Amino acid sequence: MDARMIVLAPVDGDPRIQEFALRPLIITTIDRKGKIKKFLHIEKHEAACDLCRGLIALMRRKLGERTRGCAIIMNGRLVQIICRECRKRFWVWA
Repeated sequence: MDARMIVLAPVDGDPRIQEFALRPLIITTIDRKGKIKKFLHIEKHEAACDLCRGLIALMRRKLGERTRGCAIIMNGRLVQIICRECRKRFWVWA
């Protein structure tokens, strides 16, 4: 059985997590012949909680307007970004 390592890291303290949270969303639609039909490139300017969709502060200076967030990292891969309230509600042991 594989051992899993779960880490909760504050979003506003790590520039790598901030960069990941703000990566653009790229959606590509391909037809049956394998040709690109549509290509959407959507820039993200804010991060949202994956559970409640509340806005998360990516930098400490924006903490007054938004809530603090945590990144859930499993085995070195970022899985979710959640707000402090959802962390307290669903990750009671953390």
